[in-house]
Amino acid sequence: MDGHQRGFKAVEASYGNSVLNLVISSGYLVKLIGKTQTCRYLEQHHPELLVEFKVIVAAASLKDVEPRTQERLQAQSE
Repeated sequence: MDGHQRGFKAVEASYGNSVLNLVISSGYLVKLIGKTQTCRYLEQHHPELLVEFKVIVAAASLKDVEPRTQERLQAQSE
């Protein structure tokens, strides 16, 4: 039990930095895929990356999550 508690505290300590990194990265990706030329290039040459970028952006924004999932995420954070 003590080992689990230490692991939990370590995750708790790094959570803020992880969320900050996600928000900053997501903002950058929104700008990146918002540029027509960049988006077109990714569609033609790296479609798998474009899909993953869109998934990251959607995951970072609760407004893009379906309502049931959003409710569950909010309940978990309380």
